[in-house]
Amino acid sequence: MEYKIIGDNETWNPTINILDQSQIYTDWPHEVILSDLGSINHPNTQVLVNRGKKECVAVYGESFAWGDSMDSPFVEQQIGLKGSAVKQKNFKHTFFNKNGNFQVRRDNFTFRMNNNFGGQLTRMMDTDYYFSCVPGQGTTTTLYGLQNSIERLSSSYDKVYIIFQLTCPARDFGITDKTPILYTESKEKHQMKINMLIKRANKLDTADFFKLYEQIYANRLKELSEKYPNCQFVVWRNFTSWCGARFESVIQIEDLMIEYYAGLTLHEAEDNVTAPVMRASWDQFVNKIKTNTDKKYVIDQINLEEESLQFMNSLDNIYEGDRFGNTGSYHPSPIGHKVWAEYILRHIEEHNGKD
Repeated sequence: MEYKIIGDNETWNPTINILDQSQIYTDWPHEVILSDLGSINHPNTQVLVNRGKKECVAVYGESFAWGDSMDSPFVEQQIGLKGSAVKQKNFKHTFFNKNGNFQVRRDNFTFRMNNNFGGQLTRMMDTDYYFSCVPGQGTTTTLYGLQNSIERLSSSYDKVYIIFQLTCPARDFGITDKTPILYTESKEKHQMKINMLIKRANKLDTADFFKLYEQIYANRLKELSEKYPNCQFVVWRNFTSWCGARFESVIQIEDLMIEYYAGLTLHEAEDNVTAPVMRASWDQFVNKIKTNTDKKYVIDQINLEEESLQFMNSLDNIYEGDRFGNTGSYHPSPIGHKVWAEYILRHIEEHNGKD
């Protein structure tokens, strides 16, 4: 691997382009579109890079796995629609910027797919690459993406490395700007378990509620790993803490991405970062989910959120910038993706007994 200086920016430049001499297949739309029309903003969210290999790295997640901010800006167009279309809630945040002008998302696909951590892993492990990641989606729709593709992957490859991200729980509870009504009213077994948990939330402490919520995913991933024995599962979190569920038959990366970055960049123990169990939407959570919520617990979680955001905003080399063009925000840079790929690979090799 080499670094290449482009202008004033140091950009990770891979020596092998994983897209060269590959067959590229894309699926559209992702299931998340049924609960979040805004997901249509994000191109190339389900991609298979067929390099003719017998093994495949398959990544499932949201913006941190997609490679958000990695030369994928929103670009204002010349046309400006000031009428009723702009006022429509769904259209306003999906197709128009704050100036009321139509915007598109420009995706440097080659750069992003080579430099997100899935692309880095693909290069390191010399595999094919499957990718099902949508910025902003919750863990439920991430799981649906896995369930809709694992049979095809398992039957096509000798071995599949499933890299599965769990993200902020608020996205699964209908308390954010998403509208997951088609899922919350579905009869899908996983969703029904979440619905039942929410119905009895008033009998649970908040910490117990989150643990049981996370356990639903842990149990489902165990079922899938047992059903597809040639698939090896790795689970990880980016900026919200583990809730205490027991993950079996999978490799659990106990360090959060944000904690791992902190360990690489901070020297004093007291400077270590502690992530909240959930980011934002705490007022909606208290009013809608109605667990036996301790006010001090909520205040502590909000403070942890603020501290973690300050940390992410302070590291320009690890957190390159946000999707609106501001630097020093919370999406990982190519360097951040590379070190995370190396950390995932280390866990896989240690688990498999490889030096």
